[in-house]
Amino acid sequence: MNDIEAIKHLEASGQYRVIERLNAPEVYNQGQPTTPRIGIVIDTEATGLDTANDAIIEVGFIAFEYDAHTGLIYRILHSYGGFEDPLEPLQDIIIQITGITDEMIKGEELDDDQINLWLEKADLIIAHNSAFDRQMLERRLPLTAEANWACTFNDIDWMDEDIASLKLDYIAYKLGYFFDGHRAVNDAQATLHLLSKKLPASGELAMSALLAGAREKSRRFFAVGAPFDRKDDLKARGYRWLAHVAYSDHGKQKKGVWSKSVSQSDIETEEQWLADVVYRGKTPTFTFNDITAKDRYSVREFNI
Repeated sequence: MNDIEAIKHLEASGQYRVIERLNAPEVYNQGQPTTPRIGIVIDTEATGLDTANDAIIEVGFIAFEYDAHTGLIYRILHSYGGFEDPLEPLQDIIIQITGITDEMIKGEELDDDQINLWLEKADLIIAHNSAFDRQMLERRLPLTAEANWACTFNDIDWMDEDIASLKLDYIAYKLGYFFDGHRAVNDAQATLHLLSKKLPASGELAMSALLAGAREKSRRFFAVGAPFDRKDDLKARGYRWLAHVAYSDHGKQKKGVWSKSVSQSDIETEEQWLADVVYRGKTPTFTFNDITAKDRYSVREFNI
């Protein structure tokens, strides 16, 4: 009995589910895309989670060809992985999570020329949690600030697909494969692979769902001047407290505001809710940014 026969035998019993180790292919679909585009799936490892102050220690990316209309992925065009020395010792927790040690990155630098070459070619940059990767990369590689971005963490409705956890390794498991994670190139390969899969509930191609989410316009609201006693309503509505966001209120500089992003179709409803529930008859003082893939997940999205 060969491996395929053994897998079929186990799964036919209804008692087992077999998943495979990711062996990244060089070609996902044969032929030529009708509307060819170049995408980059990118992942960063850093000294911490503070996108304003921590430093990148590793970047990995996979450049690939896809069809903008169908979402089908075709050729793998290039892969890159490189370290960068942050010039300070790594925390034990970072070493434990990433497997990267001080010895591995000592004296290393990212190959800016090679990375920028592909960033200039890319029509879309994708990450799993782009809010982290984009803001880290914008400080280090300015070309990433001008790109269109999408996020496999946020731009696909995983809950509707009966996938309860948004961790990359769990999504991979639910889609039938596993991988060695927490290294930049491996995570980028795993992210690209999930985009080649059909989603379990809708049957839609994951890349097609991602593109639809990335193309949708949205509006980020900032509930400036919201009364303190409305905080529970705001939190229940899905607003997050952004303690670092600074703004001017009647000439005074303040920090901290409740914020939420909504789809274009929900803008009118959200404005009415803010007026009725948060400001309750007073003149609403909320402000907003209209967002596309050019600004989504960038620090610019949160500028008031």
